[in-house]
Formats: sequence, C-alpha cells, structure tokens
Amino acid sequence: MPTPGRLHSRNGITFAEHIRCRRWLPIFVALLGTNLAGLSPATASDTTPLTPVAAITKSMTNHDVTVEAMIASIRAPRSERAPYIVTLTESNASVPLVYWSDMQPQLAPKMKKGNVIRADVTISTYRDNIQLRIKNPDAITLVSAAPEATTNSPAPTEATASPTPPAATATTPPTETVIGKIKDDWANRVVTISGTISGSEAVANGRRLNVQDATGEIAVLIDQKVLSALAVADLQPGRALSVTGPVQLADGKLAVVPETASAVKLVVQ
Repeated sequence: MPTPGRLHSRNGITFAEHIRCRRWLPIFVALLGTNLAGLSPATASDTTPLTPVAAITKSMTNHDVTVEAMIASIRAPRSERAPYIVTLTESNASVPLVYWSDMQPQLAPKMKKGNVIRADVTISTYRDNIQLRIKNPDAITLVSAAPEATTNSPAPTEATASPTPPAATATTPPTETVIGKIKDDWANRVVTISGTISGSEAVANGRRLNVQDATGEIAVLIDQKVLSALAVADLQPGRALSVTGPVQLADGKLAVVPETASAVKLVVQ
C-alpha cells in the first residue's frame, strides 16, 4: 500500500521527483547544444596531408597535391598571354607555381614575397620542367605573412638570419662567380658570370642564351627592351661574354636576367 499523501511511480520515483526532472530537461538540452556549437569540425585544409616540395617529381604529373612553402620571388607576366610565376621554396627546394592575370585581383593580398602559403595544386610540366598550377584563387591560403618593413626603425646592431636572400637593389654590388656555384637559394642575388654562348634562340618577348664555363651552364634571359640596344647578330654560339644581373627561376630553371644593355658585355675577339 502506498503511503497516504505520497504518490509513487512504477520505478520507485515519486511523482514530484518525476515532475522536477521534466522541468530541468529543457535547460540541460539547451546547455548541451550551446557547448556543442562551439566545437567546429576540422576543415579539409587542416586534414589534407602536405607534399614536400623536394618530393615532387615528373612522375607525379597531373596529380593533385597540397604544398606549404614560402614565396621567394614573384615574376609578373611579360606579355598578355604569359602567367605570373611564383617561386615557392621549402627546405632548400624550389618549384614554380603559375597562375594567370584574371586571378591576380584576388590573389594579390596573399602573393607577397616572404609570405608562407598553402596551395592545392595540380602538378604539370612545361618544356619538360615541373610547375604547379591552381584551378582558382580559393586554392591559395595564407598561412603567415612576411614581417612588415620598418623604414623608421634604426638598423639592428647584429645581423639576424633571414629565410630568403635579400632582394637585389641598385646598391647591391654584383658577385663575380663561376656558374657551377649558383644554386636555388641565390634567387634575386645579383651576379656577374663570364663564359661562352653555347646556344641562342628567340623566345617570347626577347632572347634566351645558354652560357657555359668550365663549371657548368646557365640560361641568360634578355627581354626585348634590353635586346633592342644590343647587336643580336653578335649573340651567337662560340662568342665569349660576361653578364651581370639577378638570378631568377624561369620555367623551373635558374637564369641570369640582365636589366640593362650595359650588363651584357661581349669579349672583343
């Protein structure tokens, strides 16, 4: 017999206790929903495995990968049909990433020298050289921005390590070097090389020379403006010359790019 004045449920819980539980249930559900709302699922970019730049090979052509690297240099198009060429570096390995002018308005804030970006790319080749392509501007994510230059701050008393070589400036003296010493991490360094022309061909908006010395061979890219002040007939295989200009990565290969006609000096024979 139940105690007078006290109602019992089937499981031994009083009717009053049952009512109190039902009263607190909506509040518990609301609190649970609030806590769960703060938990966001991992995005695809967070979970996509990264492919090291050094691991990319021609055998991976047409494969889609994700890379994370620093922008070492950016070359604007030299003609309407040419792309932007961005040199990405990671662990002393470099690879060019290309995109066309229609993407530049959206990519300009992200694509700055020194920025670290994450890119969903397709591996391709151009003239037998590896390059990375993107399908749209959303394929690029800014991971970290390069430190802003502080023009009003005093120069530091001690030199600090820099992840990239300093950009070439008019006051940077050229480094006279043999071709074999020029490496990928020399991007934007101004050099002077001396050698013999081993190849000469017309290319879009200029001329490409192959110059070699006893230690190796490198391309010299002369744009049309500089070429117009030179005697093209003299730029033939077998001719000795010296060239001064910044080192750049063109079509996945290193090249010296003279900026004035006086930077190309033919040896009198």
